[in-house]
Amino acid sequence: MGNSITLSFRQSLDNPVDLTGVVPDALEKLSEREIADLPVWVGRRKAALGDVCTVRGERSCDLHIEGQLTAVNGIGAGMHRGRVTVAGDPGRDVGRGMGGGLLEVDGSVGDGAGIALSGGRIKITGRAGDHLGGALPGAARGMTGGEIITGGSVGRGAGASARRGLIVVGGDAGAGVAHAMIAGTVLVVGRVTGAVGQWNKRGSVVALAGATIPATYRYACTYRPVYLRVLLAYLRRSHGVTVEDRFTTGRYARHCGDLSELGKGELLTWAGP
Repeated sequence: MGNSITLSFRQSLDNPVDLTGVVPDALEKLSEREIADLPVWVGRRKAALGDVCTVRGERSCDLHIEGQLTAVNGIGAGMHRGRVTVAGDPGRDVGRGMGGGLLEVDGSVGDGAGIALSGGRIKITGRAGDHLGGALPGAARGMTGGEIITGGSVGRGAGASARRGLIVVGGDAGAGVAHAMIAGTVLVVGRVTGAVGQWNKRGSVVALAGATIPATYRYACTYRPVYLRVLLAYLRRSHGVTVEDRFTTGRYARHCGDLSELGKGELLTWAGP
């Protein structure tokens, strides 16, 4: 079995390429020629994978993708095991419907990263667009498990309709964080702008740099949450996520909501040392 498979996109593409299904668990028994012959969508037409990129390597669960990737969508979509590393800034739907494995992006990603995630880990060093860890169109649930870690800010709707799982945002987050969230945790190192936690049932939102408290949340207490200290230690140890010590040892204001729903969710904001 080879060490890895590399897909190199060396030039900008005139039409978007959908790599859905081009994942390690589908490639581990294929030769280099068989991988290059795999069908992919290029705009509205089908083409061979080898027509849009250079393929090197075979028979491996370790896939590396590099080059001009802004028009390449669906990287890691449907993945259930193995490892995908990405060098560049891919388009939308990175890790859509992923059920396992590790997807690492050294760059920023478009909208829809981690939509309908059920397992595995997605790590993004840069920014992410809208609907991170959200739901497929028309679906009642977003992510149902797994972890998504971003180093930068994200757009609107992070964690919307999430059922389980963990989302960590290294920068700021746009409006709609945890909208209609059923359960799970969204931790934002920066500030949450706009509406947050509306229609939240049992989910937890942690905004280290603050958020506007919705009118449908009520103040519960100010305390030092032990579970947050454990979570931050885990993120540092396992994912290299570091935050200032004051956030680890400080006090947090806890607001419960959304009272328009079950009212069992929570919004934590740092309240000082």
